[in-house]
Amino acid sequence: MAMSILGIGSGIDLNEVLDQLEAVEKNRLTPIKAQQKTINNKISGFGKLKSALSTFNSATAKLQKKELFHVRTVSGNDNYFTTNVSSNAQLGNYTVSVEQLARAHSVATNAVNDKNSALGNDNETRTLTIEQANGQKLNVTLSKDETSLESIANAINQAKVVNEDGSTSESSVNATIVRSGTDSYQLVITSKETGEQQAITSVSSDDDKLNSLIGFDINQADSSAMSEVAKAQDAKFSFNGITVNSASNTVKDVIPGVDITLKAVTTTSQNLTIAADNEKTQEALKEWVDAFNQLQSIISTLTQFTASDANSDELNSNNGPLIGDSTLRNIDQSIRSIFSKGQAGEFSVLSQIGINMDSNGKLVIKENELEKALKENSEAVAILFTGDGETTGIANEVFAKVSSFIDSDGMIDTATNGLNSTLKSLDKRYDQVNNSIDQTIERYRVQFTKLDILINELNGMSNYLTTQFEMMANLKK
Repeated sequence: MAMSILGIGSGIDLNEVLDQLEAVEKNRLTPIKAQQKTINNKISGFGKLKSALSTFNSATAKLQKKELFHVRTVSGNDNYFTTNVSSNAQLGNYTVSVEQLARAHSVATNAVNDKNSALGNDNETRTLTIEQANGQKLNVTLSKDETSLESIANAINQAKVVNEDGSTSESSVNATIVRSGTDSYQLVITSKETGEQQAITSVSSDDDKLNSLIGFDINQADSSAMSEVAKAQDAKFSFNGITVNSASNTVKDVIPGVDITLKAVTTTSQNLTIAADNEKTQEALKEWVDAFNQLQSIISTLTQFTASDANSDELNSNNGPLIGDSTLRNIDQSIRSIFSKGQAGEFSVLSQIGINMDSNGKLVIKENELEKALKENSEAVAILFTGDGETTGIANEVFAKVSSFIDSDGMIDTATNGLNSTLKSLDKRYDQVNNSIDQTIERYRVQFTKLDILINELNGMSNYLTTQFEMMANLKK
């Protein structure tokens, strides 16, 4: 309200004068705001730098895995076998012949008309014992009401093997009821795993009546109550002419790094080819180079320098926020020094595998040279990046160095924390100066108000005296 009537008494536009004084006072805030803007731009710049470094480090992490440089591709006849290979599988052409597949052992009872009818004697309990070639023995206790095919199957499937130390473990057999015809049911007991050592050697019970139905002795199979419906057998095949026997159709490490799963008997030898697959390696290296080049683009933007305008004391607004910053410079130089120092091994620098640095400081891949290096000596390329698998090698050294920059207590966060501290000090300084300006303007306002009142009083006195003088002059006439 005071501002709206200021100057009415004096006839002078004191509001405008006060506004001009306030504008002059506000100039004291200009350098502080400029510093705040500079600091905020630097904090934003470090954020962009950290993001680019994180992306680069993610791409670098992939190159730390030696198996990346030994990816294998397999070709063969999937109708007879499938093959799984690891990075240490030897390249080459092999032959595979499958003579027989591994098979689980199964024995079955004769058919009965009712799967729920009691088949045992009147004793309150009886024991059913199943033994296998591997030495496992499963004892199943059956009550008087558990002698039907259905009950026996359930009891076998729920029973545990009691070990010598008193502990229990899962059995290696299971049981099922097969409906083999109208009102015709058979109990089938099958080993859970394939191979001759999993064969069921005997099934017996101390219940003679029940034993006449489920009794089995592999040494007298033809005269046993239960009959073999599938004989136990090991897989037999040849790999490059070498005969191999296996209890399972999946054979681990036929040769180092090669697992084979047999599917069918062959009529002729089948070819198996293990070749190098460098496509994934090349993709990972390209991703790494692209990430490094993107980092360089960010660094260039953050350190861009444009000459200031002629006759101007201000920096050009197009300059990068981190121009001349020692933290950024140290980061860039540290990474480049790893590239240039050389590694131990047949390949010591990137240029030997077709990755070169151009005049702008960015990496360029010569596809033909990289492909040749991977094809002819992928192990040497792997060593160039992975070194001893821990501390040496370009990938390990770069990853460790960049991690030290971007970790929570790293160089970038340290620099950013320092800037934030400076920014808080500037914010406090801004508030102090702004309060000082407000106090100064308020003091001017009080003084202008007093001046307005004084001038108004003087104008009133002047008007009074003028009137008196005029009256006195009129009396003399």
